[in-house]
Amino acid sequence: MAAALLLAIFTITASAAAHWDKDDHEIFELQSALEKSEGKGATFYSVLDIKRTSSLAEIKRAYRKKSLELHPDKNLGVEGAQQRFERLGLVYKILRDGRKDRYDHFLKSGFPKWRQNGYFYERYRPGLGAVLVGIVFLSMAVEVGISKLTSGLERRKIERLKMSARLVAWGPRYQAILASLFDETPAGVQPSKISQMEKKVRVPITGFPSLPAYPSAAAIKSGTVDWDVQEQLTRSVLSNPAVSDGAPIVECLVHKDDVLLHDKFSQEWVKLDEDDAKPSGFHQTWPFRLVGALVNRVTGKHEDVLGEVEDEQDEEEVVEKSGAKNGRTAKKNKNK
Repeated sequence: MAAALLLAIFTITASAAAHWDKDDHEIFELQSALEKSEGKGATFYSVLDIKRTSSLAEIKRAYRKKSLELHPDKNLGVEGAQQRFERLGLVYKILRDGRKDRYDHFLKSGFPKWRQNGYFYERYRPGLGAVLVGIVFLSMAVEVGISKLTSGLERRKIERLKMSARLVAWGPRYQAILASLFDETPAGVQPSKISQMEKKVRVPITGFPSLPAYPSAAAIKSGTVDWDVQEQLTRSVLSNPAVSDGAPIVECLVHKDDVLLHDKFSQEWVKLDEDDAKPSGFHQTWPFRLVGALVNRVTGKHEDVLGEVEDEQDEEEVVEKSGAKNGRTAKKNKNK
């Protein structure tokens, strides 16, 4: 297994370096030596003091001029004079033949660097800090995306429950009655007093999933909605309601365009509003919540939920003990 892994790594490495030919390697080596000698950023053109767009004749003249200047006989005792003169000759050979286009390509795209067994392009390798920051931002984006998805589902659930409650309260023509509550009465709709009355209804908490879509405001305003067709579609849903098995039944209060849900725990009526299902933004993701919690804990502004729970438990124990004590006292008095 280990041998196969090493073979695969070697094959990938070899194939990554095999696309450079002999001329490319010569260009890489000459460019590397040139930068070491002349300084970083030195090019074949800067050595000859010419532009990249220079013609072959201009390159030839520049070479003759530069070769006289760098000839070893004129630079006796200068360290590296012979090597500079030889590199100049190699530069001229490359720029005067077809390898010039290849050099221009690397000059534009960048030169690969030598890495152990071949030339490779340098790639950005993020550090630990950059990786952690990237993970944090990615997790924030995922959290926001999931929040938008779930909020959209919640909005549709609330809207379906409201429409289902109106259907039970107002009958199959509930869409036309609902449309009459906004602005002026749309074409083909008679004002109804039924929507002005409060009515309690019981519907599945999932609503009726197959209800026809409520017409758009533009369609209602233009009078292009056929309310009789909408009523027929609603009646067909009522004849065979696709309700999830085991869906709990909830009590709703319908009054005008408002629908309230009865909370059996608090015994209160809660208004159903699609706008309550808002997706969280970036400032509401876990890093901001974590920082806020730490700041509140340091400044002492946090609410000690655990403490409150313990206090409530202590109060319940006191009440229970007090009740038990009063019961024993009453029993004694009765026996006496």
